[in-house]
Order: sequence, then C-alpha cells, then structure tokens
Amino acid sequence: PLCYTAIVYDRRIKNYELTFGVSGKLHANSLIMYDHQTDSLWSHLVGAAVSGPMKGEKLKPIQSMFTHWNTWKKLHPDSKVLTSGRGGFLTSARDPYESYYRSSDTGIIPTRHSDKRIYPKEYVLGLILNDKAKAFPFSVLSRRSVINDEFAGVPLLIVFDEETTTGVIFTRKLHGKTLSFKRTQLEREKGMFLVDAESGSVWQALTGRAVEGPLKGKNLEALPITPSFWFGWVDHYPNTQLFKLQR
Repeated sequence: PLCYTAIVYDRRIKNYELTFGVSGKLHANSLIMYDHQTDSLWSHLVGAAVSGPMKGEKLKPIQSMFTHWNTWKKLHPDSKVLTSGRGGFLTSARDPYESYYRSSDTGIIPTRHSDKRIYPKEYVLGLILNDKAKAFPFSVLSRRSVINDEFAGVPLLIVFDEETTTGVIFTRKLHGKTLSFKRTQLEREKGMFLVDAESGSVWQALTGRAVEGPLKGKNLEALPITPSFWFGWVDHYPNTQLFKLQR
C-alpha cells in the first residue's frame, strides 16, 4: 500500500518452487518478502532477492491487470476468485490507508531519489523492457487513451480505459508485422474497441483480442506492468524514462 503496487510473479526459479511470506521489513517503502525454502529476502516491487542464498536472482513477472472487479468479470466471466478463507469477501472492510492515499506523504522512509517531473503520488504504469524502465502517467493516459509508442526497440500499444482507470500495454507486432491502432466503436456493443490501420480488424481494447476482420481470433502479446505511485517507481528505477505527449 505504501507504493500502491500490485504485481504477479512466477515463483519458480532455478530448481526451486518457492513459497513466500511477509518479512515485516521495508526497503525504499517497498514490501520485503522472504521465501520459506532459503530464507532469502526479496523486494516485491522489483522481484529481486536482496539478501540470502538467492541474492541477485529475479522472479519472472506475469502479465496482470489492476482494475475493478466488474470490469474483470465482464472480460473474463469464468474466472476463479481468490478468497481469504475466512468466510467470504471482505467487501465492507475499510482500507486503513485511505487517508494516506489522499495525503502528500510519500511512504514512511525518506525517498532516495527525488524526481519532480510529475507529482510524487501521480499514478503510473511502469514497464521494464530489455533492462530499461519507462513510466506512463495516468494524467497523460486520461487525455489520450490509445498510444502507439516504441521503447527499447519494441513497438508498443498502450490502452487506457478512463471510465475504470484501467491501463494495459501490448506489443503491437504480430507475426512480424507492426500494427498501428486507433479507437473505434462496435454497433450495439459496450466497452472499448480498437481498429488497426493495416488490416482493418477490430480489437477488444483491454484484452488485445481481435473480434472482427481478417485477424479475428488473433491476440496481441500483453506485457507485465507495475502500477505504482511515481515516487515508489522512480525510487527503484531512477533512470526511468517518462512518457509525455508530443506537442
């Protein structure tokens, strides 16, 4: 909650299938996990072991989506739901960090890197490609919901649903061909859709799945992203690029 991040990792590494717990420690306002197999400590935000026998190893991030439950349910109606096992959903529980989210406080540990290009608690989508970092601020994405970008030699499609503040990033190269996208609308269909200029196919924006046209049934590759407060992201990736609209 201090950096407001939600990340999914593959917990298999080398010959281990690791299980994790909360160490109670923090590093740069980031949760520190420990694994039960080696007692190594891991940064949740970068997925790397910071001490112990596994030091230097990194977990592989898995693509995920930070969104409203209703949005997810519409996109994936057959999903299984993880519960606490304590008798149903905690739907009425109050988030104890609500006042922190609204404040200007940046965690409980002084930040190591101060970057004032945007507000410290601006929400961003963080992306790591080829060991390089880039952040896409929500304030920019809310003004342009479909962005054709390129970063670290990879053509990217960034999609932002402003109604649910849901952001996703795809590679826009399919079978060796780079596609370019813009927003469109399907008759009698709710939701966000895109059309590519090269084939005229129509795509479901948040899943990257073609639903009409020559490429129907094809899927864009979704990339793992890290939603985070700007101060948390830049404290872990001080050399990050920051996306901004070209004038």
